[in-house]
Formats: sequence, C-alpha cells, structure tokens
Amino acid sequence: MEILHTYHDGSKLYKMSIQSLLQVPIWKGNRIIDMNHVTAIQHSVQKNVMLLDSGYKTVQFLEYDTNQYPIKRTYVIDGQHRLSVVGSHFEQYPDSPDFYVTVTQMKAASESDVIDYFNTINNVKPIQFQEDPTIIANTYVHAMMGRFNQYIQVFRSGATKRPYMSVDKVRDALRKRVDRLKDIPVDTFIARCVDVNQQLLDELLHVVLDKDAKMIQKMIQLEFALAFDTTYKWLDDVLA
Repeated sequence: MEILHTYHDGSKLYKMSIQSLLQVPIWKGNRIIDMNHVTAIQHSVQKNVMLLDSGYKTVQFLEYDTNQYPIKRTYVIDGQHRLSVVGSHFEQYPDSPDFYVTVTQMKAASESDVIDYFNTINNVKPIQFQEDPTIIANTYVHAMMGRFNQYIQVFRSGATKRPYMSVDKVRDALRKRVDRLKDIPVDTFIARCVDVNQQLLDELLHVVLDKDAKMIQKMIQLEFALAFDTTYKWLDDVLA
C-alpha cells in the first residue's frame, strides 16, 4: 500500500492491489447493494475489470474487540458495486492477474463521523436514498450517538458488550422497523428514546441484583439503560 497524496481534508490517496482491497470488508452502514447496478457495471466492462481501478474510498476508525479493547478497523465506504463485479470476476477466472487501484482513505473518530463522511460523499451523487432502509437507519443512529455519546461513548462499534450499545446491532434493529421509523421525525424519536431510557433506569433501580449486578450498576452510573434489552423491544415503545 503506497501513499500517493494527502488531501486538505486529511484523507490520503493510496495505491494498492485489488486483491488486497477485496479483503477489506464493506462498512455495515452502506446502502443495500443494487444488483441491477452491479449487472450494468458487468456489462460495461465485460472481462476487462482492470477498468475498475479508481474511485474507491475506505474509512478507518476504532472499534472494540471481544475484550473491549479499542482496535483500528478499515472498511470500504464507497465502491462496493465495483468490488462485487471484480470479486465475481476473480471467482470465475481465478488465474486473472492482480492489478493496482487507487483508494482514498479517511480516518474517523467514531461511527458518527463515518456517517457524516458517507453522507458527504453521496450528496454529490444522483442517487436517491429515501427508500434504502440502511440509509434511513443511519440518520437515527447518528442522532442517537449525538445525544447519548456526549460524555462517554455508550454507543460503540465492533464486538460491544453491555452496558454499551452496539452501533451495528441497533442499526439492524432499526432497519427491521424502518416502515414505522421513517414516519417519525428524528427529534421526536430522540425525545422518546430519552424518555424510555429514563424509564428503564428507574426500573433497574428496583431490580433484584443477580449475575448482572455489575452491569446494572454500570448502566445506572452511565445513566444509560437502552442496552439492557438485547431484543430491542424498547424500540417498539419508542415507535408506538
């Protein structure tokens, strides 16, 4: 991976092999892949996938491992359709030669910053996201992190454990409820989350402490109890 240029926004342009880029996972907040778009790209390049050698973007930010230690992770945030075409090509023709591509990488402080960066990238593209469940969910995830992560990162990326909330899991829970979600204004949604969080905290104060005693005490200390219910039924109360 060779650095070619540093942009004024702090992102860096790299040259790397396409095989290396194919090993980088797609960011989980990306839009749902459009197979019609993939097919259109396939038809345009045929077997000459080396034409797809530019325009990729990745983000790097801290996630947490299973022991809750922060670790740097890198994800593809733009270019998943092209990578799908290239990946399929190498599966079909495994002896095809590797080739170099250019990739712009941005470092982010949190998943909230990643959502901001994703929106910046895609606001200049003629793509309509209004019906994409992931993009809709991202809007509410971003707002929740802005409200509850003001002092301590209670919303975390990666292998998060209670008392902290997994960004990826709450995004998935929101996607499953997207038909109701898109009918509620973001500020109303956040206000209801605050109310439900307080209700859960009040309930935890009266819970008979058991094996979850330390976790419950930590939630009370953090003043954040939304992560207590791993089935996310509290979202149904918020969206009622």
